[in-house]
Amino acid sequence: MIQPGDDLKVLVPGKLIDGVKATPQKGMAVAFQNGLITWVGRKGNLESVSKGRNLEIAEYPNSTLLPGLFDCHTHTNMPGDGRTGEDIDRDNDDIRLLRAARNTAAAVSTGVTSLCDCGSWNKTGFSLKAGLEQGLADGPRVLVSGPPLTVTGGHLWYMGGEANGTDGVRHQVRSLIKEGADFIKIAASGGSTLTSDPYRPAYSPEEMQAIVDEAHNRDRPVLAHCRCTAAINLALDARVDAILHCSFFDADGTYNFDDATADRLADSDTWLNPTIHMGRASRAALKQLKLERALTADEQERLDRSLRMGGVAVEQFGRLVQAGVKLIGGSDCGWSYYPFGDFQGELLALADCGLSSMQAILAGTLNSATALRLQDTTGSIEKGKAADLLLVEGDPVEDLAALRRVTAVFKAGAPVESARPATATAPLS
Repeated sequence: MIQPGDDLKVLVPGKLIDGVKATPQKGMAVAFQNGLITWVGRKGNLESVSKGRNLEIAEYPNSTLLPGLFDCHTHTNMPGDGRTGEDIDRDNDDIRLLRAARNTAAAVSTGVTSLCDCGSWNKTGFSLKAGLEQGLADGPRVLVSGPPLTVTGGHLWYMGGEANGTDGVRHQVRSLIKEGADFIKIAASGGSTLTSDPYRPAYSPEEMQAIVDEAHNRDRPVLAHCRCTAAINLALDARVDAILHCSFFDADGTYNFDDATADRLADSDTWLNPTIHMGRASRAALKQLKLERALTADEQERLDRSLRMGGVAVEQFGRLVQAGVKLIGGSDCGWSYYPFGDFQGELLALADCGLSSMQAILAGTLNSATALRLQDTTGSIEKGKAADLLLVEGDPVEDLAALRRVTAVFKAGAPVESARPATATAPLS
């Protein structure tokens, strides 16, 4: 086992997926030191890079080495056991922070070396990031938004991010960046929050533009939660960096694939995050629960709704993939019945939408890093980037489910001692 130190550490996998080449490579080796990748090349050329330093070589002939996974959409305060945001609002921030530490430990142990917390209560996200950076708990590189910007009573209002009017939203963006926000999250439509309307835009065009301008002027990307077509178009008008969910619903709650919006999405530079596996995980959990006991009226309604909409997201994003949109991997884990520890489920779902295995891997590595403006730091295995690395048993290009068969994880060159295989949160079908 490789241990932290000053010696040059080398991994020799059976295959390498570096995020640059189009296909896996054999006979390769990767060297790193002080948390950074220093060399990538043929195994036979290792002696030329040692330069008198000791080489600590670990060989994994039956594994594939790829960049650590990057989950661009999580909620670290949430338990992933079916409890709603309204339920968790009854907790205090101490409990939420402890839960966040547990969740991020589960994420990094299964290969996620970077993630975005896209909405947490009050200052808990900032505290989590600081604690992880100080080594107080195990976890990936965490980017935080703090409480999402939302209108009064809007989606996730209880997290503490209500802001209204152009002056109000500008002030909120500045305040979040002052606290340490790495990106800005907008509840551009309602969602599951009981007092919100998921089928109508939350903010005016002027408010949306003010949010994006303030964030971009301070070099912060903007991610927008959009559960309806009208909100998607407002987000595109404002030039957000990524759209989360990106659901084609009309104001009356009916689903309609909108060709004009699809064309706009394909022609834009905006990334899309489908969050498909959350529905699968929820259906599987509720079906199992129904075998054990009678469901409550709310649970049955959630199951019925999920069953009705189960095929819609795959169909929609299948058509969007054909249109040429750019996808990033974000699980939304913590929400509904999707616990941390199986980001891989979302990448498998993206493949069901028509992505190749390699495209799905890129969606969950380099694409997410690019959307968050970290492509020069992580997301691929290249000299000078962080040694955020994942080893899995087998070849995930041949069998994408191999991403769940975790062999080892390295975060900034340090081995994650708790590394373990991901536990599937829903059937593969």
